[in-house]
Amino acid sequence: PSSNNSLVKNAKLQIGNSPVLGLENASVTIYEFSDFSCPFCAAAEGTNFAIINTLKSRMPGWEAPLPAIKKEYVESGKVKIVFKYFPGHGAATAAHAVALGLQKQKPALFWKFAERAFSSQTTTNLDDLSKMKSWAKDLGANESALNSYLDSKEFEAQLSADIKMAKENNVSG
Repeated sequence: PSSNNSLVKNAKLQIGNSPVLGLENASVTIYEFSDFSCPFCAAAEGTNFAIINTLKSRMPGWEAPLPAIKKEYVESGKVKIVFKYFPGHGAATAAHAVALGLQKQKPALFWKFAERAFSSQTTTNLDDLSKMKSWAKDLGANESALNSYLDSKEFEAQLSADIKMAKENNVSG
């Protein structure tokens, strides 16, 4: 048998404190390494229509994968998605910090915030902390708890750990 060194063998993936969408006991776990400021990540989520249209022009049958995965597999309890940060563009640190703060309060808030970040990436500066905190407030966040989390800088360790895990598993984009 031939060996391909670019393939990851015995990948070291751990959920840790990462946001999880789906049932804890789902039989399949998908690790999504993503960045709210990445246009291709937003296309995979089904929200960046410029990139979606470009991809469809090159591959007419292309569809954004995550909406179908969520509807068909996550909602049925077969799959859970673990969100890990990987800085494709790195222009959304504030958004990721706030999203992780929301995860601490109520996991569903993370996913609502993520949807908004992906769908707004072409019209909003995702590194504008006051704007991101305003979005969190709109979603029902406890502002005091969020501010304490942000002040603690706990999110920095989470983002660093996600990047390290991505690199150890040869994630490149």
